[in-house]
Amino acid sequence: MALLLAILFLALFVSAIIRGKFSYGKADYDFHEHPVQFVIVLVFILGVSALCFYRFLVEMEFI
Repeated sequence: MALLLAILFLALFVSAIIRGKFSYGKADYDFHEHPVQFVIVLVFILGVSALCFYRFLVEMEFI
């Protein structure tokens, strides 16, 4: 489950970087309109992805 979540959040991060915008809930984040919020949310998403991948490695006893 942790690996699936890591892949999901990583895919969200990559698609947001490529398109320069993404929507989550009722909020729209666009790099050209709100660059600071966009970067903050992307760093958070990347952090969650890294945490999920770390949990996967711990569960599989690689670490």
